[in-house]
Amino acid sequence: MNLIYYFCTVALLLLNVAGLTRGMSRWLPHFALARASGILLLCVLCFFMEHSGGFGKLTWLWPFTTAAAITLLYTSRHQTNSANFWRAEGVFLLAFAYGFAWKWAFPMIYPTSERVTDLYFIGNYLPGETLPPLDHWFPPNRFNFYYALQHYAAALMGRVLGLGPGLTYNLAFSLIMALTITLVWDFISGLLKESWKRWLIMLTFMAGGTGATPFVHLSYAVDASANAQQMVGVTSDAMWASQRFIGGFDQRLNTAFGQSVFPPKATPTWEPRDLPLEDFGYQFFVGDYHPPLGGFLLLMLAIASIGAFEQQRRAAGIANVAEADSRQASLVGVTPQAQRFALQVVLAFTVPLMIATNTWAFPLQAALVMGWIVWRYVQGSPPAWKALILGGGVGFLLLYPFLTEFASQAVPTPIKWVQAQDHTPVIGFLALHWPLLLFGLLSVFSKGTRRLALLFSVVFLGLLLVSECIYVDDPTGGKYERTNTVMKWWGWIWSGGLVALATPLLASQVRWVKGLVVLALLLINVYVFDVARYWVYTDQSAAGKLAADSVYTQDPVTKNVFGFLAQAPDGIVLENNYGGSFTESGIYAAFAVKPSLLGWPMHLLTWHSGY
Repeated sequence: MNLIYYFCTVALLLLNVAGLTRGMSRWLPHFALARASGILLLCVLCFFMEHSGGFGKLTWLWPFTTAAAITLLYTSRHQTNSANFWRAEGVFLLAFAYGFAWKWAFPMIYPTSERVTDLYFIGNYLPGETLPPLDHWFPPNRFNFYYALQHYAAALMGRVLGLGPGLTYNLAFSLIMALTITLVWDFISGLLKESWKRWLIMLTFMAGGTGATPFVHLSYAVDASANAQQMVGVTSDAMWASQRFIGGFDQRLNTAFGQSVFPPKATPTWEPRDLPLEDFGYQFFVGDYHPPLGGFLLLMLAIASIGAFEQQRRAAGIANVAEADSRQASLVGVTPQAQRFALQVVLAFTVPLMIATNTWAFPLQAALVMGWIVWRYVQGSPPAWKALILGGGVGFLLLYPFLTEFASQAVPTPIKWVQAQDHTPVIGFLALHWPLLLFGLLSVFSKGTRRLALLFSVVFLGLLLVSECIYVDDPTGGKYERTNTVMKWWGWIWSGGLVALATPLLASQVRWVKGLVVLALLLINVYVFDVARYWVYTDQSAAGKLAADSVYTQDPVTKNVFGFLAQAPDGIVLENNYGGSFTESGIYAAFAVKPSLLGWPMHLLTWHSGY
């Protein structure tokens, strides 16, 4: 029965998304952009309105939205671009299936990384009360101190489809990852005609390797006599080694090559700085529904918007503009000028949305958009400021009710200069980031796509340089002084730079430039071996249990308590407190979507100061 339920739920979700995509495609020329922009606009509009009054449970709504989606898809079935639409839907379905496969195999939510925290964030929004909602970890306070727009969006989906918190979490993860992947495919498809080049970039983006990947395999030898049980730990190590190389994995290398190139630097008075890079592909392994996912989505939405805009301008420059515009308008119903206007609206819209989605990446997103604006002036063709002001202004206005609460409650995090002892070791920096540095250099020699490649080189390499000069001073210190900053910034810079630089370089007319890029991508993709090995050796006994609570409900008593609490009237759940954070405290309340007397004290200490 669960399989039937899951199939119907996923089918309803995808059908509604298809209908929304079809409706938005009237204004946006690319279906991936229409899909992501439509979902974001819908969520932000509801987010704005629910600050005035909560909508409550919304399960009554899905029959109407589904009927509207079916009607829209049926009435547009004979449109000229219908075949392109279904091809785009096929790409989206494949992307969704990839993320869903990860969640099908590893659906559990338990105290590792930020899974429980994200479940708690989603649970705050599931009751559908007036925003900001009750803080389920610290009632009667309100949940007004965190940038949780993507958690609200997940809860909105769960409320419409009538889903439990665990299933909401896993489906939302699959959806947001698929939206990002299809935006990347849209961008690279506009520049690359050879399918193998597209798939090479997609594999690199989705697998999760970094510049450190080949060094991990050269510098760390696995015990050949390790049994299957020991290989579980080995494969888990390999998955994070490339991401957390500097200050983490590089301190435990066991080959002569590794120890000579990356010698341990620890002293009695100083610890190597923990400087992780967590890119998009790594998120499948981590499994968190955390703000970086939304940050990647908005990043790729901006890059895809820029790519679509530049592609249209290039096409208009080749043919007679008036004739080309008239011909395309007859196909889609909106002139290319209007579509280019809409693309710039979407581009500007991503900037304020980043504040409510992943505030850490807000200055980076603003820098990307500003870099494109400056580049347009350099090209002698300024952007449409009306479109930029409209997109940015509407975004800020819709988020204003959230920002009024968030600004007064957010934890103070000043920007500071990086001190000498906290800088990245040169050899580690080069080992981790050499692909982006190489791509930036090759941009100078590229022919045919040099201008676009140089734009993205200046933006992403410039931000990489900035990340070595300043950091956000959060409550952590010591070897973790820069950890949060580089983890949020480097992952964003790496993922965006990888796609935005490798794509125009592979479209270059210079053969040796393309050859070097292909070689670099192949070296990064050694990580595919680590991913495959992880799937082979890691336990999948919870596969298919998308409610995500099977690690607890396999105990019959706990299962009964979970069931009772889910049906119980609203109230505060009192549970044992097992420590400061990353414990099983609050698990009963989180899966029951009920407030707990007290959540993880160390998290609350950060968010609520002197609680």
